[in-house]
Amino acid sequence: MTSIVSIVMFILGFIVLGVNLKEVQVDQSAGYSYANTRQSVRRVQTAAPRGCIYDRNGTLLAGNRKSICVVLSTTPFQARTWEATQARITEAIERAGRIVGRENPLSERAVKRHINQRLAMPLTVWRDLNDRELARFCEHEAELAGFSLWETEERIYPNGRLASHLIGYVGRSEGESGAGDVKFNFSDREMRGRSGVEHYYDSFLRGVSGEKNLIVDARGFTQEEETVKATRRGLDLKLNLDAGIQRTVERELKGCIGACVVMNPQNGEVLAFASAPDYDISEFVPSLKSELYDRLAGDARKPLLNRASGGAYAPGSTFKPITALAGLGAGIKPEAEYECIGVYEIGMMKLHCARRWGHGPENMRTALRDSCNPYFCNLGLEAGTNALITTARTMGLGAKTGVDFGVDMAGVVPDDEWKRKMYGQKWFSGDLAQMSIGQSMLLVSPLQMARVAGALGTGYLATPRIKSGEVAELTKLPFPEEHLKTVREGMELVVKSGSGKPAGQDVSVKVAGKTGTAEVGLGATRRKNTWFIAYAPAENPTVAVALVVEYGESGGSTAAPKVGAILRSIFNG
Repeated sequence: MTSIVSIVMFILGFIVLGVNLKEVQVDQSAGYSYANTRQSVRRVQTAAPRGCIYDRNGTLLAGNRKSICVVLSTTPFQARTWEATQARITEAIERAGRIVGRENPLSERAVKRHINQRLAMPLTVWRDLNDRELARFCEHEAELAGFSLWETEERIYPNGRLASHLIGYVGRSEGESGAGDVKFNFSDREMRGRSGVEHYYDSFLRGVSGEKNLIVDARGFTQEEETVKATRRGLDLKLNLDAGIQRTVERELKGCIGACVVMNPQNGEVLAFASAPDYDISEFVPSLKSELYDRLAGDARKPLLNRASGGAYAPGSTFKPITALAGLGAGIKPEAEYECIGVYEIGMMKLHCARRWGHGPENMRTALRDSCNPYFCNLGLEAGTNALITTARTMGLGAKTGVDFGVDMAGVVPDDEWKRKMYGQKWFSGDLAQMSIGQSMLLVSPLQMARVAGALGTGYLATPRIKSGEVAELTKLPFPEEHLKTVREGMELVVKSGSGKPAGQDVSVKVAGKTGTAEVGLGATRRKNTWFIAYAPAENPTVAVALVVEYGESGGSTAAPKVGAILRSIFNG
């Protein structure tokens, strides 16, 4: 009986052992295999070449150039301890540096961090070798075991400062990396947009990353490498920008603080986009150095500020065509005259005219030509706050333009609610009088005013478009054609016989425009921001311009001649 029990127990034990062996060797083999693979393979996301940026005529604005780097594989330098491995790597870099002719750029901390965090990846030692350094490396390659040459790409901006605020710049970034169930263990440092269209259209320009596997040993040193998926180059980006017009605009702004936007009001295409002072984006390659950034950021003229779409300015008298439309909408006849005596008084406030002794009788058209402050103060009060604010917002002020760009300042069209919130005060008639002539709390950007100029000429408010092929939204202005005609006639008089004559001088087409001078600041900071907005040809506009210069004399003497030079470059061949 005992023997039978022993036999049964033996058989049962054998069955249990067999089941367990099956579970370990068959059922769990896939899991062990996966775990082993995870320990021996490092997945790497490889950076794709970046697309180029061109102007509307095919001029290269941002491209790529080949850059030769020296990288070090840690595998040949592994030692019994990590400290000894680090010492071997540092010694090898010092020795290679004497051959190549470069100092060791890596601190002990940087080498240690690479060993701890990115051991399987090559360590980049020197970037962008010149021809002489490359020749030295190739000549002594046999003495540089563990070192190799890698070809990468660096961004180039062949036109230097041209359209720097619009184009922007890139920087190098790494993707997420680590252990566990993340998709990739490591990512190459790839170029990513930091500002301008480089940033706004970054995903368009960046392309599709590739993938490779690094087979590593038990300690994590790479033994073998295999490509899993090749990279796919990013798409090229074509802008509506015209490099020739841009150069003219930047030449006219040279030495100034200000901005200018040129656009086609028929379709919203942005032809020029300039902010002054500018900066040389070529200096941002291969990376933005802290010393350069500190110098630019500390410059009192604020060269990093994008004034074209991010600058907030009182528009001055360039706002008066909007006041005229508000007055017409309120039923005021354009032929009705107002006697300008050189000053407009409202309560204790006195608003002076540019012509201190007054213009005498003015109607709407002549008041636009002469930029008569008292006329438009009176017109604004007759039209009323609601009419003026509604008209300004209908022209796109107080809201973002919708431009395909990262910086799009909404500005301010103030009202009672806004003033109470910001200043704890109610809205006064004096606020309305000042806003009627483009002063006080009203704030706009040059991009907004280029859009306004174009809308006055065409009757349609166009959404600005920087990327070629992007369809602009065209919103028909809700004003009667005879009202727009009156304002256009006044703006034509500004250029024909008013202070804006320099803007139309020797231009082969008829130009309509409006000057503006806004006094801002107090005491030592008091200055004049001088404006000119225009559209041309007056009969069927294809170009709209807004230009502002800080610390100018007047819109007619400072800004209008610059707009004239821009229009001649466009229309006179």
